[in-house]
Amino acid sequence: MNSDGNNKPEPIDPDVALRMLDLELMRQRAARQQGGAPYRGLRAASFIFLLAIVLGALLVFYYVFYARGLDEFRPHNAPASSPTTAPVSAPP
Repeated sequence: MNSDGNNKPEPIDPDVALRMLDLELMRQRAARQQGGAPYRGLRAASFIFLLAIVLGALLVFYYVFYARGLDEFRPHNAPASSPTTAPVSAPP
């Protein structure tokens, strides 16, 4: 403490300054670790959602291209009529 009363700042002891800096850094580190905890669950949920979207897209890709999923939507090849004239039977 300054006992002279002339309001001049005391010279800073390097050991005290180093100890204060170390305490401040430890406080900031603890605050940063506690502050990130609420977002950890949200981050995990977003990764799970992204994984579900990718797996769903892979399943759709497999169904459409490899399992012939589009066959039910394609027109079936119906027998074409021949351009030749068919014999017409006489009415009775």
